[in-house]
Amino acid sequence: MVRTTTTSLAYFVLAVFFAAVASKDYFFPQSSTDNVACSKFTATAANTKDDGGVQSASIQTAHLNEELWDQIKQKSCPNYTPDPSIWPILFEQARIELGFDLKTIPSTPKDVEFVNKFFTFSSGGIGYKSLDEEHHLVYLKVWKAANDDIRKNINLRVGKKDNLWDVDLNLRQKPDYSELWSPIPLLKRNQTCVVTTVRDPVEHFLSAYNELEFRSTDSFLSSHGLTENTNGKKPYTRYRNGTDARFERYVSDFIWGAASNDVYPSLPLSNIFHTFSQTGVLWNLKEQVDLVSLNAPRLTAYLPSILNVSAAFPNLVATNCPGFEEEFKYPFTKEFGHPSSLDEFGFYAAAKRVWSKQDSTSRALCALHLMDYACFDLIPIPYLCQDVFSDASFQDRLLGQATNNATSAHETKKGTATECTFCKGGILNLDLVVPETGGNSCGSIKSMATKEENETTICAILQKEERVCCPTEPVGDGDA
Repeated sequence: MVRTTTTSLAYFVLAVFFAAVASKDYFFPQSSTDNVACSKFTATAANTKDDGGVQSASIQTAHLNEELWDQIKQKSCPNYTPDPSIWPILFEQARIELGFDLKTIPSTPKDVEFVNKFFTFSSGGIGYKSLDEEHHLVYLKVWKAANDDIRKNINLRVGKKDNLWDVDLNLRQKPDYSELWSPIPLLKRNQTCVVTTVRDPVEHFLSAYNELEFRSTDSFLSSHGLTENTNGKKPYTRYRNGTDARFERYVSDFIWGAASNDVYPSLPLSNIFHTFSQTGVLWNLKEQVDLVSLNAPRLTAYLPSILNVSAAFPNLVATNCPGFEEEFKYPFTKEFGHPSSLDEFGFYAAAKRVWSKQDSTSRALCALHLMDYACFDLIPIPYLCQDVFSDASFQDRLLGQATNNATSAHETKKGTATECTFCKGGILNLDLVVPETGGNSCGSIKSMATKEENETTICAILQKEERVCCPTEPVGDGDA
Protein backbone atom coordinates (compact mmCIF):
# COMPACT_ATOMS: atom_id res chain seq x y z
CA MET A 1 0.00 0.00 0.00
CA VAL A 2 2.80 2.40 0.89
CA ARG A 3 4.54 1.68 -2.42
CA THR A 4 1.32 2.34 -4.35
CA THR A 5 0.72 5.61 -2.54
CA THR A 6 4.29 6.78 -3.05
CA THR A 7 4.17 5.87 -6.74
CA SER A 8 0.88 7.69 -7.22
CA LEU A 9 2.31 10.76 -5.53
CA ALA A 10 5.37 10.64 -7.79
CA TYR A 11 3.13 10.43 -10.87
CA PHE A 12 1.09 13.38 -9.55
CA VAL A 13 4.25 15.44 -9.02
CA LEU A 14 5.48 14.63 -12.54
CA ALA A 15 2.13 15.63 -14.02
CA VAL A 16 2.22 18.92 -12.12
CA PHE A 17 5.81 19.49 -13.28
CA PHE A 18 4.95 18.98 -16.94
CA ALA A 19 1.88 21.22 -16.59
CA ALA A 20 4.06 23.94 -15.08
CA VAL A 21 6.73 23.66 -17.76
CA ALA A 22 4.09 23.57 -20.47
CA SER A 23 2.59 26.82 -19.15
CA LYS A 24 5.70 28.71 -20.30
CA ASP A 25 4.18 29.52 -23.67
CA TYR A 26 4.61 25.95 -24.96
CA PHE A 27 1.30 26.05 -26.77
CA PHE A 28 0.82 24.53 -30.21
CA PRO A 29 -2.49 25.41 -31.88
CA GLN A 30 -4.43 22.52 -33.36
CA SER A 31 -5.21 23.14 -37.03
CA SER A 32 -8.82 22.67 -38.01
CA THR A 33 -9.63 19.75 -40.27
CA ASP A 34 -11.81 22.17 -42.23
CA ASN A 35 -8.86 24.27 -43.37
CA VAL A 36 -8.70 24.38 -47.15
CA ALA A 37 -7.51 26.60 -49.95
CA CYS A 38 -8.99 29.45 -51.98
CA SER A 39 -9.16 30.51 -55.66
CA LYS A 40 -6.67 28.27 -57.46
CA PHE A 41 -6.19 26.82 -54.00
CA THR A 42 -9.90 26.26 -53.31
CA ALA A 43 -11.43 22.93 -52.35
CA THR A 44 -15.10 22.50 -53.13
CA ALA A 45 -17.69 19.94 -52.20
CA ALA A 46 -17.31 18.50 -55.69
CA ASN A 47 -13.86 17.22 -54.83
CA THR A 48 -14.58 15.44 -51.58
CA LYS A 49 -15.52 11.91 -52.72
CA ASP A 50 -13.52 9.38 -50.70
CA ASP A 51 -11.11 12.14 -49.74
CA GLY A 52 -10.21 10.93 -46.27
CA GLY A 53 -10.92 14.42 -44.93
CA VAL A 54 -8.19 15.89 -47.13
CA GLN A 55 -10.46 18.39 -48.84
CA SER A 56 -13.52 20.11 -47.43
CA ALA A 57 -16.39 22.23 -48.65
CA SER A 58 -15.57 25.10 -46.28
CA ILE A 59 -13.44 27.96 -47.57
CA GLN A 60 -10.67 30.02 -45.99
CA THR A 61 -8.28 32.63 -47.30
CA ALA A 62 -5.39 31.22 -49.31
CA HIS A 63 -2.23 30.95 -47.26
CA LEU A 64 0.28 30.33 -50.04
CA ASN A 65 1.57 33.27 -52.05
CA GLU A 66 0.31 32.61 -55.58
CA GLU A 67 3.21 34.29 -57.37
CA LEU A 68 5.74 32.29 -55.37
CA TRP A 69 3.77 29.10 -55.91
CA ASP A 70 3.91 29.72 -59.66
CA GLN A 71 7.71 29.92 -59.39
CA ILE A 72 7.83 26.67 -57.44
CA LYS A 73 5.58 24.96 -59.99
CA GLN A 74 7.74 26.15 -62.85
CA LYS A 75 10.86 24.89 -61.10
CA SER A 76 9.36 21.58 -60.00
CA CYS A 77 7.34 20.58 -63.04
CA PRO A 78 7.81 22.79 -66.12
CA ASN A 79 5.48 21.76 -68.95
CA TYR A 80 4.37 18.66 -67.03
CA THR A 81 7.97 17.46 -66.79
CA PRO A 82 9.06 16.58 -63.22
CA ASP A 83 12.48 17.92 -62.19
CA PRO A 84 14.36 15.06 -60.44
CA SER A 85 16.55 17.49 -58.50
CA ILE A 86 13.45 18.29 -56.43
CA TRP A 87 12.81 14.71 -55.31
CA PRO A 88 15.37 14.45 -52.47
CA ILE A 89 14.40 17.92 -51.24
CA LEU A 90 10.82 16.75 -50.72
CA PHE A 91 11.94 13.74 -48.69
CA GLU A 92 14.29 15.96 -46.68
CA GLN A 93 11.50 18.37 -45.84
CA ALA A 94 9.19 15.51 -44.87
CA ARG A 95 11.91 14.23 -42.52
CA ILE A 96 12.33 17.69 -41.03
CA GLU A 97 8.58 17.88 -40.41
CA LEU A 98 8.80 14.57 -38.54
CA GLY A 99 11.69 15.84 -36.40
CA PHE A 100 14.38 13.54 -37.76
CA ASP A 101 18.05 14.45 -37.58
CA LEU A 102 19.06 14.42 -41.24
CA LYS A 103 22.52 13.19 -40.29
CA THR A 104 20.99 9.86 -39.26
CA ILE A 105 19.11 9.21 -42.51
CA PRO A 106 20.30 6.04 -44.30
CA SER A 107 21.76 6.44 -47.79
CA THR A 108 22.11 2.84 -48.92
CA PRO A 109 21.71 2.18 -52.68
CA LYS A 110 18.29 0.68 -51.97
CA ASP A 111 17.16 3.77 -50.03
CA VAL A 112 18.29 6.03 -52.88
CA GLU A 113 16.54 3.75 -55.35
CA PHE A 114 13.35 4.00 -53.30
CA VAL A 115 13.27 7.81 -53.46
CA ASN A 116 13.71 7.72 -57.24
CA LYS A 117 11.17 4.92 -57.65
CA PHE A 118 8.61 6.86 -55.62
CA PHE A 119 8.52 9.55 -58.31
CA THR A 120 9.13 7.47 -61.46
CA PHE A 121 6.88 4.43 -61.06
CA SER A 122 4.15 3.97 -63.64
CA SER A 123 2.16 0.76 -64.04
CA GLY A 124 1.59 1.14 -67.78
CA GLY A 125 -1.49 2.05 -69.73
CA ILE A 126 -4.09 1.14 -72.33
CA GLY A 127 -3.78 2.08 -76.00
CA TYR A 128 -6.57 2.17 -78.56
CA LYS A 129 -6.69 2.89 -82.28
CA SER A 130 -9.84 4.61 -83.51
CA LEU A 131 -12.35 2.82 -85.69
CA ASP A 132 -11.19 4.82 -88.72
CA GLU A 133 -7.59 3.70 -87.98
CA GLU A 134 -6.41 7.33 -88.07
CA HIS A 135 -6.23 8.29 -84.41
CA HIS A 136 -4.71 6.91 -81.23
CA LEU A 137 -5.73 7.17 -77.58
CA VAL A 138 -3.54 6.22 -74.60
CA TYR A 139 -4.85 6.12 -71.05
CA LEU A 140 -2.01 6.16 -68.47
CA LYS A 141 -2.91 4.10 -65.40
CA VAL A 142 -2.67 5.54 -61.91
CA TRP A 143 -3.41 3.02 -59.19
CA LYS A 144 -5.97 4.13 -56.62
CA ALA A 145 -7.32 6.80 -58.95
CA ALA A 146 -10.34 4.90 -60.30
CA ASN A 147 -8.03 2.82 -62.50
CA ASP A 148 -10.12 -0.36 -62.24
CA ASP A 149 -13.29 1.47 -63.25
CA ILE A 150 -11.63 3.17 -66.19
CA ARG A 151 -9.64 0.32 -67.73
CA LYS A 152 -12.45 -2.24 -67.40
CA ASN A 153 -15.01 0.14 -68.86
CA ILE A 154 -12.69 0.98 -71.75
CA ASN A 155 -12.54 -2.74 -72.49
CA LEU A 156 -16.33 -2.90 -72.46
CA ARG A 157 -16.79 0.27 -74.48
CA VAL A 158 -14.47 0.00 -77.47
CA GLY A 159 -15.96 -1.16 -80.73
CA LYS A 160 -12.94 -3.01 -82.10
CA LYS A 161 -11.06 -5.20 -79.61
CA ASP A 162 -8.23 -5.86 -82.07
CA ASN A 163 -7.38 -2.16 -81.90
CA LEU A 164 -6.90 -2.29 -78.11
CA TRP A 165 -3.72 -3.11 -76.19
CA ASP A 166 -3.18 -3.20 -72.43
CA VAL A 167 0.34 -2.92 -71.01
CA ASP A 168 0.79 -3.74 -67.32
CA LEU A 169 4.33 -3.21 -66.05
CA ASN A 170 3.92 -3.28 -62.29
CA LEU A 171 5.63 -6.60 -61.53
CA ARG A 172 8.56 -6.28 -63.89
CA GLN A 173 12.05 -5.66 -62.57
CA LYS A 174 12.94 -3.48 -65.58
CA PRO A 175 9.72 -2.22 -67.17
CA ASP A 176 9.92 -1.35 -70.84
CA TYR A 177 7.52 1.51 -71.44
CA SER A 178 8.17 1.37 -75.18
CA GLU A 179 5.67 -1.50 -75.29
CA LEU A 180 2.92 1.01 -74.62
CA TRP A 181 3.94 3.26 -77.49
CA SER A 182 5.36 0.85 -80.10
CA PRO A 183 1.95 0.00 -81.67
CA ILE A 184 1.67 3.69 -82.67
CA PRO A 185 3.67 4.72 -85.77
CA LEU A 186 6.58 6.94 -84.71
CA LEU A 187 5.45 9.89 -86.81
CA LYS A 188 2.00 9.78 -85.20
CA ARG A 189 3.02 9.51 -81.58
CA ASN A 190 3.08 13.25 -81.00
CA GLN A 191 -0.52 13.34 -82.28
CA THR A 192 -1.67 10.73 -79.75
CA CYS A 193 -4.37 11.78 -77.30
CA VAL A 194 -2.87 10.98 -73.90
CA VAL A 195 -5.13 11.14 -70.84
CA THR A 196 -5.02 10.11 -67.20
CA THR A 197 -6.94 10.51 -63.95
CA VAL A 198 -5.47 11.65 -60.63
CA ARG A 199 -6.84 12.73 -57.27
CA ASP A 200 -5.73 14.77 -54.29
CA PRO A 201 -2.19 13.42 -53.61
CA VAL A 202 -2.60 13.00 -49.84
CA GLU A 203 -6.01 11.44 -50.37
CA HIS A 204 -4.33 9.08 -52.87
CA PHE A 205 -1.68 8.08 -50.31
CA LEU A 206 -4.28 7.33 -47.61
CA SER A 207 -6.31 5.18 -49.98
CA ALA A 208 -3.19 3.42 -51.25
CA TYR A 209 -2.07 2.66 -47.69
CA ASN A 210 -5.41 1.01 -47.07
CA GLU A 211 -5.00 -1.11 -50.20
CA LEU A 212 -1.44 -2.12 -49.30
CA GLU A 213 -2.43 -3.12 -45.78
CA PHE A 214 -5.51 -5.03 -46.95
CA ARG A 215 -3.38 -7.02 -49.38
CA SER A 216 -0.99 -7.87 -46.56
CA THR A 217 -3.62 -9.48 -44.32
CA ASP A 218 -3.50 -13.23 -43.75
CA SER A 219 -7.00 -13.65 -45.19
CA PHE A 220 -6.09 -11.93 -48.45
CA LEU A 221 -2.79 -13.77 -48.83
CA SER A 222 -4.31 -17.17 -48.13
CA SER A 223 -7.09 -16.53 -50.65
CA HIS A 224 -4.36 -15.94 -53.24
CA GLY A 225 -2.40 -19.03 -52.34
CA LEU A 226 0.12 -17.33 -50.05
CA THR A 227 -0.27 -18.75 -46.56
CA GLU A 228 2.70 -17.07 -44.87
CA ASN A 229 2.60 -13.36 -44.08
CA THR A 230 6.22 -12.19 -44.30
CA ASN A 231 5.46 -8.64 -43.18
CA GLY A 232 6.20 -9.44 -39.53
CA LYS A 233 9.72 -8.00 -39.60
CA LYS A 234 8.51 -4.57 -40.66
CA PRO A 235 8.51 -2.23 -37.63
CA TYR A 236 5.06 -0.75 -38.29
CA THR A 237 3.42 -4.20 -38.28
CA ARG A 238 4.17 -4.55 -34.56
CA TYR A 239 1.22 -2.23 -33.98
CA ARG A 240 -2.33 -3.54 -34.12
CA ASN A 241 -4.31 -3.41 -37.35
CA GLY A 242 -6.42 -0.30 -37.72
CA THR A 243 -4.65 1.82 -35.10
CA ASP A 244 -3.46 5.37 -35.56
CA ALA A 245 -0.04 4.36 -34.24
CA ARG A 246 0.36 1.76 -36.99
CA PHE A 247 -0.26 4.29 -39.77
CA GLU A 248 1.95 6.91 -38.11
CA ARG A 249 4.76 4.40 -37.80
CA TYR A 250 4.27 3.36 -41.43
CA VAL A 251 4.61 6.96 -42.61
CA SER A 252 7.64 7.45 -40.35
CA ASP A 253 9.37 4.31 -41.67
CA PHE A 254 8.42 5.18 -45.25
CA ILE A 255 9.94 8.64 -45.04
CA TRP A 256 12.98 7.95 -42.82
CA GLY A 257 14.29 5.11 -44.98
CA ALA A 258 11.87 2.62 -46.50
CA ALA A 259 14.53 0.14 -47.60
CA SER A 260 16.40 0.24 -44.29
CA ASN A 261 13.09 -0.30 -42.44
CA ASP A 262 12.08 -3.23 -44.70
CA VAL A 263 9.05 -1.30 -45.95
CA TYR A 264 10.49 -1.47 -49.46
CA PRO A 265 10.31 -3.62 -51.43
CA SER A 266 7.04 -5.29 -50.45
CA LEU A 267 5.28 -8.46 -51.45
CA PRO A 268 4.10 -8.29 -55.08
CA LEU A 269 0.41 -8.54 -54.18
CA SER A 270 0.66 -5.92 -51.42
CA ASN A 271 2.59 -3.65 -53.72
CA ILE A 272 4.00 -0.54 -52.09
CA PHE A 273 3.83 1.06 -55.53
CA HIS A 274 0.17 1.85 -54.79
CA THR A 275 1.43 4.60 -52.49
CA PHE A 276 3.86 6.15 -54.96
CA SER A 277 3.55 9.60 -56.55
CA GLN A 278 1.04 10.04 -59.34
CA THR A 279 3.67 11.99 -61.27
CA GLY A 280 5.22 8.72 -62.42
CA VAL A 281 2.97 8.86 -65.48
CA LEU A 282 4.61 12.18 -66.41
CA TRP A 283 8.05 10.64 -66.03
CA ASN A 284 6.93 7.95 -68.49
CA LEU A 285 6.21 10.72 -71.00
CA LYS A 286 9.49 12.49 -70.20
CA GLU A 287 11.40 9.32 -71.08
CA GLN A 288 9.64 9.23 -74.44
CA VAL A 289 10.85 12.77 -75.12
CA ASP A 290 14.39 11.60 -74.34
CA LEU A 291 13.98 8.71 -76.77
CA VAL A 292 12.16 10.20 -79.75
CA SER A 293 12.36 13.95 -79.17
CA LEU A 294 9.80 15.90 -81.21
CA ASN A 295 7.86 12.75 -82.06
CA ALA A 296 7.17 12.01 -78.40
CA PRO A 297 3.60 11.93 -77.04
CA ARG A 298 2.54 14.61 -74.56
CA LEU A 299 -0.16 14.76 -71.93
CA THR A 300 -3.35 16.01 -73.58
CA ALA A 301 -5.73 16.24 -70.62
CA TYR A 302 -6.36 14.82 -67.15
CA LEU A 303 -9.08 14.55 -64.55
CA PRO A 304 -8.03 16.14 -61.21
CA SER A 305 -10.62 14.18 -59.22
CA ILE A 306 -12.27 10.75 -59.21
CA LEU A 307 -15.67 12.27 -58.50
CA ASN A 308 -18.31 10.91 -60.89
CA VAL A 309 -15.59 9.31 -62.99
CA SER A 310 -18.12 7.18 -64.89
CA ALA A 311 -19.36 10.32 -66.63
CA ALA A 312 -16.29 12.53 -66.31
CA PHE A 313 -13.78 10.22 -68.00
CA PRO A 314 -15.80 9.53 -71.19
CA ASN A 315 -16.48 13.26 -71.42
CA LEU A 316 -12.75 13.97 -71.05
CA VAL A 317 -11.99 11.70 -74.01
CA ALA A 318 -14.90 12.86 -76.17
CA THR A 319 -13.97 16.51 -75.58
CA ASN A 320 -10.21 16.27 -76.08
CA CYS A 321 -9.58 13.33 -78.41
CA PRO A 322 -10.58 13.62 -82.07
CA GLY A 323 -11.74 10.35 -83.57
CA PHE A 324 -13.18 8.98 -80.32
CA GLU A 325 -16.21 11.22 -79.86
CA GLU A 326 -18.80 8.61 -80.80
CA GLU A 327 -17.45 5.75 -78.71
CA PHE A 328 -17.08 7.91 -75.60
CA LYS A 329 -20.10 10.19 -75.85
CA TYR A 330 -22.01 8.29 -73.15
CA PRO A 331 -21.11 7.68 -69.48
CA PHE A 332 -19.72 4.33 -68.40
CA THR A 333 -22.41 1.97 -67.13
CA LYS A 334 -20.46 -0.44 -64.93
CA GLU A 335 -18.84 0.19 -61.55
CA PHE A 336 -15.92 -1.88 -60.33
CA GLY A 337 -14.61 -1.67 -56.81
CA HIS A 338 -11.92 -3.16 -54.58
CA PRO A 339 -12.79 -5.31 -51.53
CA SER A 340 -10.44 -3.02 -49.58
CA SER A 341 -13.03 -0.25 -49.84
CA LEU A 342 -15.09 -2.04 -47.16
CA ASP A 343 -12.25 -1.24 -44.72
CA GLU A 344 -12.86 -4.42 -42.75
CA PHE A 345 -9.72 -3.96 -40.64
CA GLY A 346 -9.99 -0.18 -40.11
CA PHE A 347 -6.79 0.72 -41.99
CA TYR A 348 -8.42 3.50 -44.01
CA ALA A 349 -10.28 4.91 -41.02
CA ALA A 350 -7.02 5.10 -39.06
CA ALA A 351 -5.23 6.89 -41.89
CA LYS A 352 -8.06 9.42 -42.11
CA ARG A 353 -7.97 10.01 -38.36
CA VAL A 354 -4.25 10.67 -38.44
CA TRP A 355 -4.63 13.13 -41.30
CA SER A 356 -7.42 14.93 -39.45
CA LYS A 357 -5.02 15.66 -36.58
CA GLN A 358 -3.18 18.06 -38.92
CA ASP A 359 0.05 17.38 -37.03
CA SER A 360 3.61 16.41 -37.95
CA THR A 361 2.56 13.28 -39.88
CA SER A 362 0.10 15.32 -41.95
CA ARG A 363 2.70 18.01 -42.62
CA ALA A 364 5.23 15.38 -43.71
CA LEU A 365 2.72 13.96 -46.20
CA CYS A 366 2.18 17.47 -47.59
CA ALA A 367 5.91 17.97 -48.11
CA LEU A 368 6.27 14.58 -49.76
CA HIS A 369 3.55 15.39 -52.30
CA LEU A 370 4.49 18.91 -53.37
CA MET A 371 5.51 17.56 -56.80
CA ASP A 372 2.01 16.14 -57.36
CA TYR A 373 0.35 19.45 -56.50
CA ALA A 374 2.83 21.32 -58.73
CA CYS A 375 2.39 19.05 -61.75
CA PHE A 376 -1.38 18.55 -61.48
CA ASP A 377 -2.21 22.10 -60.53
CA LEU A 378 -5.96 21.79 -61.07
CA ILE A 379 -6.07 19.96 -57.74
CA PRO A 380 -6.83 22.34 -54.85
CA ILE A 381 -4.10 22.52 -52.22
CA PRO A 382 -5.26 21.84 -48.65
CA TYR A 383 -4.65 24.72 -46.27
CA LEU A 384 -2.20 22.73 -44.15
CA CYS A 385 -0.12 21.89 -47.23
CA GLN A 386 -0.09 25.56 -48.21
CA ASP A 387 1.38 26.28 -44.79
CA VAL A 388 4.09 23.65 -45.32
CA PHE A 389 4.87 24.97 -48.80
CA SER A 390 5.15 28.50 -47.35
CA ASP A 391 8.14 27.59 -45.18
CA ALA A 392 10.93 29.98 -46.21
CA SER A 393 13.83 27.53 -45.94
CA PHE A 394 11.84 24.93 -47.88
CA GLN A 395 11.09 27.45 -50.62
CA ASP A 396 14.73 28.53 -50.78
CA ARG A 397 15.92 24.97 -51.30
CA LEU A 398 13.22 24.32 -53.90
CA LEU A 399 14.17 27.41 -55.86
CA GLY A 400 17.92 26.85 -55.49
CA GLN A 401 18.45 30.05 -53.51
CA ALA A 402 19.67 28.58 -50.24
CA THR A 403 23.30 28.98 -49.26
CA ASN A 404 22.97 26.35 -46.54
CA ASN A 405 22.25 22.71 -47.15
CA ALA A 406 19.27 20.84 -45.77
CA THR A 407 21.19 19.71 -42.70
CA SER A 408 22.06 23.26 -41.67
CA ALA A 409 18.48 24.30 -42.30
CA HIS A 410 17.42 21.56 -39.93
CA GLU A 411 19.93 22.72 -37.33
CA THR A 412 18.50 26.24 -37.57
CA LYS A 413 15.03 24.89 -37.04
CA LYS A 414 16.14 22.92 -34.00
CA GLY A 415 17.68 25.96 -32.32
CA THR A 416 21.05 26.74 -30.79
CA ALA A 417 23.71 24.17 -29.92
CA THR A 418 23.26 24.86 -26.17
CA GLU A 419 19.61 23.92 -26.06
CA CYS A 420 18.44 20.86 -24.15
CA THR A 421 18.69 17.92 -26.52
CA PHE A 422 15.83 15.42 -26.73
CA CYS A 423 15.85 12.33 -28.96
CA LYS A 424 18.76 13.48 -31.12
CA GLY A 425 18.14 10.67 -33.62
CA GLY A 426 14.55 11.75 -34.20
CA ILE A 427 11.16 10.85 -32.74
CA LEU A 428 9.19 8.10 -34.42
CA ASN A 429 5.82 9.37 -33.15
CA LEU A 430 5.62 13.01 -32.09
CA ASP A 431 2.00 12.54 -30.98
CA LEU A 432 2.58 9.59 -28.65
CA VAL A 433 1.24 10.54 -25.22
CA VAL A 434 3.88 9.92 -22.54
CA PRO A 435 2.37 8.21 -19.47
CA GLU A 436 2.14 10.19 -16.24
CA THR A 437 3.11 13.57 -17.73
CA GLY A 438 -0.29 15.20 -17.60
CA GLY A 439 -1.18 14.28 -21.20
CA ASN A 440 1.99 15.61 -22.82
CA SER A 441 3.16 14.03 -26.08
CA CYS A 442 6.68 13.33 -27.27
CA GLY A 443 6.35 16.35 -29.56
CA SER A 444 5.30 18.74 -26.80
CA ILE A 445 8.10 17.49 -24.52
CA LYS A 446 10.62 18.00 -27.32
CA SER A 447 9.29 21.53 -27.73
CA MET A 448 9.75 22.15 -24.00
CA ALA A 449 13.32 20.90 -24.30
CA THR A 450 14.18 23.35 -27.07
CA LYS A 451 13.43 26.21 -24.65
CA GLU A 452 15.69 24.89 -21.91
CA GLU A 453 19.47 24.73 -21.69
CA ASN A 454 21.55 21.58 -21.47
CA GLU A 455 22.61 20.27 -18.06
CA THR A 456 19.81 22.00 -16.17
CA THR A 457 17.49 20.19 -13.75
CA ILE A 458 14.47 20.67 -16.02
CA CYS A 459 16.41 19.39 -19.00
CA ALA A 460 17.43 16.26 -17.09
CA ILE A 461 13.82 15.55 -16.10
CA LEU A 462 12.62 16.01 -19.68
CA GLN A 463 15.36 13.76 -21.04
CA LYS A 464 14.18 10.90 -18.83
CA GLU A 465 11.21 10.56 -21.17
CA GLU A 466 13.55 9.71 -24.05
CA ARG A 467 13.11 6.09 -22.99
CA VAL A 468 9.49 6.35 -24.21
CA CYS A 469 9.86 8.71 -27.16
CA CYS A 470 13.00 7.44 -28.86
CA PRO A 471 13.40 3.76 -28.07
CA THR A 472 14.82 1.20 -30.46
CA GLU A 473 11.71 -0.90 -30.00
CA PRO A 474 8.13 0.53 -29.98
CA VAL A 475 6.52 0.86 -26.56
CA GLY A 476 3.42 2.63 -25.40
CA ASP A 477 -0.21 2.33 -24.45
CA GLY A 478 -1.26 -0.95 -26.03
CA ASP A 479 -1.25 -0.05 -29.71
CA ALA A 480 1.70 -2.33 -30.35
